[in-house]
Amino acid sequence: MSLLKLIILIIAVYMFFRLFARFIGPMLLRLFIKRVQRNFYEQNPHMKERQQSREGHVTIHRVKDRKDNEIPPDLGDYIDYEEVKNNQNPTNE
Repeated sequence: MSLLKLIILIIAVYMFFRLFARFIGPMLLRLFIKRVQRNFYEQNPHMKERQQSREGHVTIHRVKDRKDNEIPPDLGDYIDYEEVKNNQNPTNE
């Protein structure tokens, strides 16, 4: 009798995990991925994909006024570098 209970228990556990893997697992995984994605985009709003615009609708995105190779005015002062050479020979004692 106890062998029959053990076999029924094993089959019930097997069916539960099969049901979990088939339906409940993907649902929980999808919810987890959405939550992680929402947290990511809250921390990095510039990474969010732009929405598709409908056909015939024109959208203009402004670019920055200064070029990438220009030095910003608030960077600081430029100081010339002058190399100082030591003419004395080091002595080994």
